[in-house]
Amino acid sequence: MAGKSLDVAFADGGALKLAFSTAELLSWNAGARGHDRQSYQAFRVRDGMYFVDFIDAGDEMRSISLWLDLTRNAVLLIEGSVADRAAEDMNLLTRVEKTGAQSVPTLTYRAGGIGRPIPDFPRTEKLFGKFFRYEYSDTHVYDHYYVNPKYYFWYCWRGPDAGIGEFDEADYFELADDIYLICWREKFLPCLAVTIEDLGSMRSIGKVFGADSHTWRTGNSTVGATMSVIATIPPGAVGSPQ
Repeated sequence: MAGKSLDVAFADGGALKLAFSTAELLSWNAGARGHDRQSYQAFRVRDGMYFVDFIDAGDEMRSISLWLDLTRNAVLLIEGSVADRAAEDMNLLTRVEKTGAQSVPTLTYRAGGIGRPIPDFPRTEKLFGKFFRYEYSDTHVYDHYYVNPKYYFWYCWRGPDAGIGEFDEADYFELADDIYLICWREKFLPCLAVTIEDLGSMRSIGKVFGADSHTWRTGNSTVGATMSVIATIPPGAVGSPQ
């Protein structure tokens, strides 16, 4: 991305200016927000398609991720936040009653175009019923089962969460042919993930962003995995998996 500059117009009337000065630093401006020297990471998913990610240098409670599809001049901006500490102190039922969500973090999505009409990034049901295994390393292995438009199930076979599983909230978008955006939010921790799933190469790339529950200091870590299909189990189906 080094040397590229992009002017993005969003469907809500907002705008974003991006200038990738080097492979590690960019400048960005989104109305009243922005920074002249912002560290970032960028990953090529396919030719002309990139995942870009950073924590807002002026607000460590906010993460910014971008899907850049330069083959059709389309942008999807994903903003995550763990700023609302009050949500973590609520019991789960009170949180759902007051916020409408189980999760502590929040995620917002904005579609934009580069010198063209605003593209569509539709939410998708194509992943529902898919049961994938993610191998992040020899010692980090998780299973995901994508249930419905709001939830997914995960289970850890190896790693720091070994033996633990949970239902958490998730959002799903179709980005391109066999490429999907999956974002999840935990209910017990101020933690979220933004991942790009390429079912052509069966690889996942993304990040986990969250805050320490005691100090509220945030961290942003890149995660990548190879994927394999365990089963296809249509939600609500009776009988053997396919």
